[in-house]
Amino acid sequence: MTARRPLLPRAARAVLAAVAVLALLAPPAAGAPPAVVVRVFALKHRAADEALHLVRPLLSDAGSVMLEPRTNELTVRDTAASVDRAAQAIAAYDVPLRGVDVVVTLLKATSDPRAAPSMADASAEIRGIGERLKKLFNVTDFTRLDSVIVRGIEGQRVAYAIGATYHIQFVLDPSRDGKRLQFRDLSLERVRREGGKETRGEILHTSINVNMGQPYILGVGKDEAARGALFLVFYPEWTRPGPGILLN
Repeated sequence: MTARRPLLPRAARAVLAAVAVLALLAPPAAGAPPAVVVRVFALKHRAADEALHLVRPLLSDAGSVMLEPRTNELTVRDTAASVDRAAQAIAAYDVPLRGVDVVVTLLKATSDPRAAPSMADASAEIRGIGERLKKLFNVTDFTRLDSVIVRGIEGQRVAYAIGATYHIQFVLDPSRDGKRLQFRDLSLERVRREGGKETRGEILHTSINVNMGQPYILGVGKDEAARGALFLVFYPEWTRPGPGILLN
């Protein structure tokens, strides 16, 4: 004789059916959180505090980066994918400091129609820039006061006399991506020599970001001694390391 299992009350069966439906409709349980990776990067050529600004945007909300100035290291803590991104950015940035050649041309604008132009010996590019500036600023012509090639290394301050009575200097801030360079604390001074003494008066102080291999035009403004507005044209290119200054 086969024993029969007792039947569940109707209310109990309804409860079990509801539980089964809810189980089917419930979202799957979340997987385990991604593993956390900690990696230390010791920079050889560049300052770790500069690389810090490159790494932070690459991390997740839970990621962190710690700077150790004494050993020039960064400690990155995040998911494996985020740490890999940070590693690629640091490797691209931590390269030996590069040499830079900057062609600096000083132009003076004139509105005197009787003034004889003196751009004949300038490069075709500088003459083209002069033509564009004539249209923009409604001047008659431009005179090239001087053009020099300033050579330096990333992180170095460079300085040179330009145009006989001017002095220019700036810091070549290290490039983060190899495409742009900042000329920090750019200063143009007018030099006066009287009675064997030299005095300098600053007529420009700023910082600019320039694209490598492209001209950058900076309006200095009117210099009373020059009797006309001055413009600086910068053209930077990478070169082999080696400080020094050459005349153009």
